[in-house]
Amino acid sequence: MEKTVPIKVRAAWGLGGWADNFIFQVLIILALPIYNIELGIDPVWVGAALMVPRLFDAITDPLMGNISDNTRSKWGRRRPWIFIGALVSAILLPLLWMPPFSDKVAVIIYFGIISTIYALTYTMFVVPYTALGFELTEDYDERTKVMSWRMYIGLIAGLCIPNLYVWCQNDLFGGDILTGARWVTALVGLSVLITGCLPALLCREKVAEKPQPKIKLGKAILETVKDKPFRLLLSGYIIIITGLLTSAAVALYVNIYHVFGGDKKLAAEVSALGGMAGVLAAYIGVRLAGWISAKTGKRETMIGGFGLALLSVGSMVFTMRPGFEVTEVFGFKFHPQIISFFFYGMGQQACWLMIDSMTADVCDEDELRTGLRREGMFGAVKSLALKAGVALTGLTGGLVIKLAGAGYAAQGVSPEVAQILKTLFVSIQTIGLVAGILVFIFYPISRAKSEETRRILNERKA
Repeated sequence: MEKTVPIKVRAAWGLGGWADNFIFQVLIILALPIYNIELGIDPVWVGAALMVPRLFDAITDPLMGNISDNTRSKWGRRRPWIFIGALVSAILLPLLWMPPFSDKVAVIIYFGIISTIYALTYTMFVVPYTALGFELTEDYDERTKVMSWRMYIGLIAGLCIPNLYVWCQNDLFGGDILTGARWVTALVGLSVLITGCLPALLCREKVAEKPQPKIKLGKAILETVKDKPFRLLLSGYIIIITGLLTSAAVALYVNIYHVFGGDKKLAAEVSALGGMAGVLAAYIGVRLAGWISAKTGKRETMIGGFGLALLSVGSMVFTMRPGFEVTEVFGFKFHPQIISFFFYGMGQQACWLMIDSMTADVCDEDELRTGLRREGMFGAVKSLALKAGVALTGLTGGLVIKLAGAGYAAQGVSPEVAQILKTLFVSIQTIGLVAGILVFIFYPISRAKSEETRRILNERKA
């Protein structure tokens, strides 16, 4: 295994970041606006429907990780599953918004079923794809560089993702947002098909001279849970996801009903620019995080990213309020909240980069303890934590919206309820970020420890 990964290999693997970002984010961006605001489904039921796939993920994610770790084929352990998962996910994307019923109960049942199938195919793609990235290098700093390419290319997709709801409202669709969602996600599916399959076609796996013995699922799960650094990493990860994404589910409602007095289109346009500003800032965050990590360490970089995000959330108290004039800049609707989202994106992306790079280090610690390489299982549990967090926040986001009094947003929201939504939006993020900082203060794998572990493993192999 090369210490330095060639740029063409980093780029080939990183292309999957486009597909990963879109497959994962489409439901987060469109589920509540389409099913609650447009179709009038209770937001708690929408959140519950998003929870259903996560119940299956509790089984399928570890199972997929173990299947990938144990796969023996001429194409490798990871690449066949990456190809199949990307292909089927692309086909399912527009079907998410095609309920063939008018009855609301039937509609939400359809959404729950199709979301579950979609979650399974995403698992087939993302678990082996992530594991493939972990395997590309053994070097502490090179791992961060490899993971950066997933971020770079995924962030290009991130420039488009905040615009999904805006595009669904394009005049081409005659004011029918549901039809817009179908066409927009069909085009997204085409891009997912191309970029998701390319890592399987262009990357090559390192084949071990002596394949390790196959690992039973029960033992694989037990050994993963026993890994103390990974447990701590996972705990912080779940806390962060729950706090940040619960607020993300509320953010559009805050803009529509608090900042812009019910103007859905203007709120969507400003939110889209805020998301795009966050993505542009994230590029800076990835570069800055890589530099800081090389100079100090991954734990310090993680805490610094959280600190910047926390300051940005605090600034939203002042920038996300009515009364500011919206100005048009190069065709985009500019509002002061864009500045907050810019620095928020910078800090947040530094954290996501470190999570992936730290997980690769954990795989070395696990090999030292067990004698096995199990990137697939670690990637699976990390993926499960992310998806479970998203599902939980879909439910908690729906509960927050309903408890605040905005459960039937299609009928309008009072200014008092809108203010409550904003207060919850800021406070939930703040709690999540502070808790994340406290957890990662105790993360035990430093640069010195990682390099010592790598030295011992290399001596064993020699």
